[in-house]
Amino acid sequence: MRFARLFACLLFLASLLPSVRAHQVASVELEFLKLDHEWRLLGEMDIAYMLPETRVIPDGLPLSREAVMKSPPEELARIRKETENTLRKLLRFTFAGKDVAWRIEFPDFEKQPFELPEEAGDIALLTTRLLIDPLPGAGELRIHWAGEQETELIILIEETEESENPQIISTLPGSSLMLLKQESSGAAAPIEKPVAGGFLESGFRHVIWWDHVLFILGLFLLAPQWKPLVRQSLLFTLAHSITLALSIFGFVRFPEVWIEHLVALSIAWIGVENLLLKRQLGKQRLIFVFCFGLLHGLSYAGILAEKLKGISGSGLVGPLLGFNLGVELAQIAILAVAFILIRPLKKYLLQVRIIGSAVIALMGSAWFIQRVFFPGSPLF
Repeated sequence: MRFARLFACLLFLASLLPSVRAHQVASVELEFLKLDHEWRLLGEMDIAYMLPETRVIPDGLPLSREAVMKSPPEELARIRKETENTLRKLLRFTFAGKDVAWRIEFPDFEKQPFELPEEAGDIALLTTRLLIDPLPGAGELRIHWAGEQETELIILIEETEESENPQIISTLPGSSLMLLKQESSGAAAPIEKPVAGGFLESGFRHVIWWDHVLFILGLFLLAPQWKPLVRQSLLFTLAHSITLALSIFGFVRFPEVWIEHLVALSIAWIGVENLLLKRQLGKQRLIFVFCFGLLHGLSYAGILAEKLKGISGSGLVGPLLGFNLGVELAQIAILAVAFILIRPLKKYLLQVRIIGSAVIALMGSAWFIQRVFFPGSPLF
C-alpha cells in the first residue's frame, strides 16, 4: 500500500512538471543614464512580450523581425500603442517616494523606411526610450517592476555615454531598483555598488527550474550517498565552470536552441542510464557527467550573458564568480532537500530510483521532442 501511494505521488508530481507559461522572456534590459536635460533609459523590447494576443500563448515564440517590418501602417500603429500600454502596466517611477511622470519614445518609427534593430534569430525587437525630466531636490529615483512570472528586470547604470563597465542591478517582479540618488544640490550621490550579490541570486534562481532540477535529481537517484554524489558534483561543477567562463569571455559560441535541445536530451539520458546501470558509479558515468556539465555550462551562460551586455574584461570576473556560486548553492540546496525527503523511504530506495528515474527519462524525452519538433507548443 505504501509503495502504491509513493507511485501515485510521483506520477502526480510528474504531471505538474512541465508547467505551461505564456510567452516568456528571461529578462527585460534597460540602460540608464543621467543627463543634464533628461534622465533616460534605453532598451529593446520583445514585441511578442508587449502584445496582449501573443503574450498569452503558452511557451510562445517571438515574432519574426522580417514579418513585422512588412506589416501595414495600421498594424505598426497598433504595435506602438500596445507596447506603450504594456510598458505603463509593467513599470512605474518614483522620486523621493512620489510617482513621477515619464514619456516613451520609439526611435524605430522615426526611420524612413521603418526598420527594427537587427537581431540573431530574426527576433522582432523594438527600440524604446523612457524619458524623465530632471527633478530638483534630494531623493532617490526608483523604477518599480511589475513583470510577470520570472521575468527579470536588468538595469545597466552608466556614468557617461561611453561607459565600458556600467553598474548592473536587477530584480524580479514586485520589487524596485534605485537608479539614482540625488543630493539637494542636484548632484548625484554615490551609490554603493553590489559586487556579486545580484549575480549569486540570479545563478541560484536559474538552477531552480525543472530541467536543471531533474538533472541534479538524476545524479542523486543513482546513488543517494555523499561520496558518489560528491564525485559527480565536483566533476559537474568543474565542467560547467569551464564552459561558463569560456562562453562569457567570448571563446566559445553555440546556438542557444541547440543547447536547449541537448540539455533536454541529457536529462533523458541520465534517467535511462539510472535504469540500466548495474554498478552505482563507474568511469563511464563520470565521463558522461563531465560532458553534460560542459553542456549545462553553456546553458547557464545564455542567461548570464543577458545580464553582462556592455561589460568586458576584468569587469566580468565578479559577476561570473557570483553567478557560479549561486549555481553551486542551488545544487547543494536541491541535494539537501532530496536527502531529507528520501530519509523516510530508506526501505524503498530501489523502487524510488526506478520510478524517479523513469519519470526523469520521460520528462527529458518529452522536452526534447517538444523543443525539436514542436517549438512553442503547449503540449508539454
